[in-house]
Amino acid sequence: INAEYGEVREECEKVFATPKLAACAAETGVSQEVYISGCVYDECSGLMGVPGLPPKCVAAQAYATTCAKSTWQRGDPLPFSYEDVAGWEEEVGCPLEDERFDPVLSTGCPQPSIEEELQGNFKWRI
Repeated sequence: INAEYGEVREECEKVFATPKLAACAAETGVSQEVYISGCVYDECSGLMGVPGLPPKCVAAQAYATTCAKSTWQRGDPLPFSYEDVAGWEEEVGCPLEDERFDPVLSTGCPQPSIEEELQGNFKWRI
């Protein structure tokens, strides 16, 4: 088990060492450790296992979202966000955003878009 843990840990660390995610850490100071630990935990426990979307991609997505989010730093009156995180998927080897979110569930039935659902006038197409 320790050898497997070490291999998974190394793989997760490689994800967060890719240029875009590493630059975010250097620029913003957002710690990667909790995301690396989450990546390892999810991978080893089999959580977040969606076909075509490995746990490393879920952890990297969470980190990329945190990087791009506006935050305030002590002593700075203006919010700061790291905007050069776009394209992290290609560096990590994960599906692009439009490939991660499939509007058709495994049942094959089309689901309403958010706009249709909010309007409340979606007619199920069966």
